[in-house]
Amino acid sequence: MNKLKNKKIAIVHDSFTQFGGAERVLFYLIKMFPKADIYTSLINDKFQKEIRKKSHGRLYFSKLSNFPFAISHPSFFKPFFYHYYWEKINLNKYDLVISSSHSFCAHFVKVKNKHLCYMYTTPRFLHNEFNELSWLKKPIVYKIFKPYFNSLIKKNKKKIQEIDTLVTDSINVQNRIKKYYDAKSIVIYPPVKIPNKILSRKIKGDYYLFFSRLVKQKGIELVINTFNKNHKPLLVIGTSGQEKKWKKMAKKNIQFLGFVSDKKIEKIFKNSKALVYASIDEDFGMIPVEAMAYGVPVIAYKDGGVKESIINNKTGIFFERYNEKSLNQALEKFEKTKFNKNDCIKQAKKFNEQRFDKKFLKKVKQLLND
Repeated sequence: MNKLKNKKIAIVHDSFTQFGGAERVLFYLIKMFPKADIYTSLINDKFQKEIRKKSHGRLYFSKLSNFPFAISHPSFFKPFFYHYYWEKINLNKYDLVISSSHSFCAHFVKVKNKHLCYMYTTPRFLHNEFNELSWLKKPIVYKIFKPYFNSLIKKNKKKIQEIDTLVTDSINVQNRIKKYYDAKSIVIYPPVKIPNKILSRKIKGDYYLFFSRLVKQKGIELVINTFNKNHKPLLVIGTSGQEKKWKKMAKKNIQFLGFVSDKKIEKIFKNSKALVYASIDEDFGMIPVEAMAYGVPVIAYKDGGVKESIINNKTGIFFERYNEKSLNQALEKFEKTKFNKNDCIKQAKKFNEQRFDKKFLKKVKQLLND
């Protein structure tokens, strides 16, 4: 780290309007590089305060952050605003720019010296992955915007080729980058905090747990419909603009806790039977690893990055068809299977903060030495 002390570093993050896996990684990058200046496009007041607490650098963001609609509906601005904004940002004064790209365009910034991009996913709205901008996929809308989207894909390919070191969070996303942009990338799994002390868990647990952003892509609709019918107790942790809709759908056996701090989550994991994770084409999925770090097995849809973290029948159970029947069958199988919490913890440790720290710093130093 001594070699980095005198380096001017900037960390660029697409947008910060909700807290997810990408934001956990961003905070870890700030911890690694506390003097780095932080750039983002959209950010609400709460997250501005959080970043200023953790960072000794300056925070820069767009004036659009002052408009509540932009903060509550960032996806509407993604296809039409982000790339224009980022292309105007000149970061030539920095020795190293680390772009943290979870949706689109943070890596479009102007960089004279070294640029390392940590890419969590390719832009879902431009390709075939499930995304919340489903209105863009409607035939008439898609036909109108297709030429524009094709131009964005070409521009994105050019920008990706200009990156000095491209790092991604899973083999799943690495394959997408190769498929869509014919670019090579290095996989460094995101840093998951492993607790020093694991509270003793109830063998059977009191409830199942759903812990994620409350959007369709993360599987909340499937999970609510399934638990509405099987009447098993379910705790839901997470927030979104659609939260009222999901609460209205849910029966009394489903309880919503909203946002839960890291300090409180330990007790919730302690009393959980299992984490239910039904995300569609998950990029990597930090929450299943966090659950395993507490000795909690995971019932997950066998898709995307979770195939790289969960060991079927040892640290969790996969369901292979995205429907209520398949999920229920996995739940029934789970209740007949014994899981060893130490197997879960051991697996989670493969994705700990120390491994990320070591591998990421190695790439940073190699890049600066080049």
